[in-house]
Amino acid sequence: MANGLGLALEARIGNNIATIQEEFKRQPELLLSFGTSAIVPDSLLESPGLLAINVHPASPAYPGRDPHHFAVYDGATQYGATMHMMTRRVDDGAIVDLELFAVPAGATPALLLGMADDAAWKLIARLFMRLAACEKILPLSNVSWGMRKTTRKMFLELCTVDSQMGESEFIRRDKATKMPGYNNLRIELYGRIFRLQDDA
Repeated sequence: MANGLGLALEARIGNNIATIQEEFKRQPELLLSFGTSAIVPDSLLESPGLLAINVHPASPAYPGRDPHHFAVYDGATQYGATMHMMTRRVDDGAIVDLELFAVPAGATPALLLGMADDAAWKLIARLFMRLAACEKILPLSNVSWGMRKTTRKMFLELCTVDSQMGESEFIRRDKATKMPGYNNLRIELYGRIFRLQDDA
């Protein structure tokens, strides 16, 4: 993609820290992270002359894990993707670009995730065009991360229902935790976890 947009780039892919550390022996100028759970150590992020960028497939209001599920649960009306500087903390660096869209009525987590991924690729294309034009990548003004950073533990709590829960809350959680190939909704009884299967 980069070369097609006018940026001469010798790209190498690293999906784990060991591979990334090995590639850093080449003294790269750009580290672009998207769709990986690898946490890059400070020793690499602080390399001289390095531009370290991460693309988070969610709007700034939803930093952290499984954001598409929480966006559906909250009834978010706007979603998207966020490009930011990488720091030692996940989804915490200065935001340098956004691609937002209106959430369609009845959107599922799977739909939101797909739309956010598409938005993320638009951000990456824009980044390459800006770098090809020798544009300096600077933080956006008046844009900040949301106060709640979701975790896997928080998602598992969202997936857990009980017999005391009202029907409206059950339906809300059921909708928010659906994902093809997964039975996320669960109930705990007598110290055991039972997953609720969707036959639809």
